[in-house]
Amino acid sequence: MKRKISKIIASVLAAAMLFVLLAGCDLISVDNERDMNQVVAEVNIARDADSLSDSFKLLGAGELTLSSEDLDSITSTDSIYKRDLIAYFMSYGYNYITQQNYTVAQAVAEIMDSLVERKIFTQFAVVYYLNEGKVRVDKDNITVSGGYTEVAGTNELVMEGDLTVEGYLAAMNVEGTPDEKAIEGYKYLLTDQEVKYATYIVMSSINQSIDSYERELIAAESEDSSSTTDRTTPTGANTRGDGYYPAKADGSLDYDIYTGLNNVSACGEYEKVDGSTSVTRKRAYLRFINALRSNYLIGSDESIAEIAQLDYFDLELRTQLEQMLINKLSSSISLNISSGINAEMAQNYYNELLAQQKKSDFSSFTTTMDSMSDTSFILYSPEYETYGFVYNILLPFNAKQTQRLDELKQNFGSTSSKYYAERNALFAGIEATDQRSSWFNGTEDYSYEATEYYGAGQANRSNRLFFEDSFTGTDPELIDKYAGRLSYNGTVAEKEDGEGYKLTPNRLTIDDFIAEMEGYINYVANDFKSADASDYKNYITNNGWYTDGTSWTGVNGNAFFSVTADKFEKSSATDRSIYNHTIYYKGSVDGVSSVSKANTLVKDEISYKALSAVNELMFAYTTDTAALNSYFGYSLQVDAASSYVPEFEYAAQQAIKDGAGTYYVLGTDYGWHIIYVTFTFDGTANETYGGFNSDDMHKEGTFSYLFYQNFKSSAVENRLSDRSEAILTKLNNDSVVTLFTKAYEDIASIQA
Repeated sequence: MKRKISKIIASVLAAAMLFVLLAGCDLISVDNERDMNQVVAEVNIARDADSLSDSFKLLGAGELTLSSEDLDSITSTDSIYKRDLIAYFMSYGYNYITQQNYTVAQAVAEIMDSLVERKIFTQFAVVYYLNEGKVRVDKDNITVSGGYTEVAGTNELVMEGDLTVEGYLAAMNVEGTPDEKAIEGYKYLLTDQEVKYATYIVMSSINQSIDSYERELIAAESEDSSSTTDRTTPTGANTRGDGYYPAKADGSLDYDIYTGLNNVSACGEYEKVDGSTSVTRKRAYLRFINALRSNYLIGSDESIAEIAQLDYFDLELRTQLEQMLINKLSSSISLNISSGINAEMAQNYYNELLAQQKKSDFSSFTTTMDSMSDTSFILYSPEYETYGFVYNILLPFNAKQTQRLDELKQNFGSTSSKYYAERNALFAGIEATDQRSSWFNGTEDYSYEATEYYGAGQANRSNRLFFEDSFTGTDPELIDKYAGRLSYNGTVAEKEDGEGYKLTPNRLTIDDFIAEMEGYINYVANDFKSADASDYKNYITNNGWYTDGTSWTGVNGNAFFSVTADKFEKSSATDRSIYNHTIYYKGSVDGVSSVSKANTLVKDEISYKALSAVNELMFAYTTDTAALNSYFGYSLQVDAASSYVPEFEYAAQQAIKDGAGTYYVLGTDYGWHIIYVTFTFDGTANETYGGFNSDDMHKEGTFSYLFYQNFKSSAVENRLSDRSEAILTKLNNDSVVTLFTKAYEDIASIQA
């Protein structure tokens, strides 16, 4: 099996912490501290200079020019202890045994391989960078980009400053434990930002472990058994980008470990668990410390007043810095590989994939559409057939209205003209409300007070938005296809006891909702400027309701709600024109249809702005949660039967014919549907995006950019796997690695 470096060396950060949390498991019994501190393996790649030199050549990294004296001075023997093996086994061994059907002996062997490989690659990274004298990485494959300078016109980033053997040895020449010396050496090879990120990861992991103990304590003392069903959140909400760490204005880390011996206010962006007090935190921290001591991870004489002063903290920080070095090495090798990947290769891959898709069976093309994503492309669609995607915002009947519908079905039958006419009258009473209450009072409070938002100045409207981490700060990780400026439509007040919020949502008629939708689309499309009626003319083209089944006049709600039964009489079994009378309103966002399919997801285009606005409206109002977090929504073929109810099917197919950016408002047995066409395959230009365009492959959001990034990532990963396997073939030998199998044969012989 091919494995890239970052896959081979799965991060074992917090493995010891996981071990602590799992302490008490009957699978393994640890007798004493001496047993835990046994060495199970030793690794030193300098013992085989020839294989090390060959590894450089295999990586395309040039010649190894460091002298044997330099290699001996910078590469010492690293020991792997039995406690490392046990911690890793308790974290991952169960998965090997239950999911991959490994025996315990096989699982132990796999884990030992991973631990050894980790040490090999860490040592190799040190040698590699000191041999190069510079750190060069691929900007598309680096965790933390701070501290690097971009080389114009390339994917290359260069770390500031030169590296020397003398500088590395000087950095390690400090008083302290072996872990402390190693930490200073690794810091020399990393940027300040990478070190801060690694420190943050360690602190965050320790906080999470203490959090787990504290939640157990709080749950045991709490009598509150109430629960709230959380509403789905957008994919990627409140997630930070790779390499994020909270920082103060001066650049220092704005985070610390909360133990209860300190003040939570001094811990920066750490957020305490619900119900936490200084008392519960101290108790949780002491449980954590006792678990560390009982497993010989800290000494009985170590002071616990400052957790960052414990040897255990240094052990975890060293582990994370090793992982940073390995990730950096992976990025440097990726740079060597990606420099040979060009537009011509991507074009050839596009041609191959296009040829394959042309031969596809299109009988279930809508199923194929459902797999579409930023990494799964539909390059070709059936000729003379029209397909499309629609978002669906469902505003439902209430319980009383649903009961009335059931009565009408019993009286007239669910497909009779009389039923349809009587049902139309019920739509006037539907009132939509903002569905995001659990984003305030659910498992997590996602809300925050904003100064810029849609709805400012509206009566009884809050200034609350959601997912602050995704939309604020110097470099926020924006949520894909989600505008993030639609305030909660209602009033929000904190409860007197401080536990949650009292929410009073505004109730919207269908006309209110249409105004909300069109106003928000306009707001997003106008770069968040205030909207007024005159602005709508620039972005929205509104039309009215069908009065006779063929032509549109003006919006006339009363006529819709009082339509007579004869309008729903079919002229034939195949007549679908009666469904025109279930359509209340339609419109289109001006300019969307003129955006090329290749540029649909470019963030500056009206197509992306409108789509992101409607997607957010869907999260705010729809009760059809199945549509949330879909790529482009529901897939349909025009002029073909589907599993959707007939009114929805008809309106969606008509909207798809009208093109992307079209929206219809219609009624079904479920309530009001607001459907928005996000993307179409019109059956005329069979190559969906008009081909691969090398001029656009560096322009974010374009099809060619997404296609090239996916192609490049796949090509780099495959070649990186080959090269990393080649390193292990060379260096994982008896000269470099010494295994002390007797020290862990008691674990390998356990019967699962």
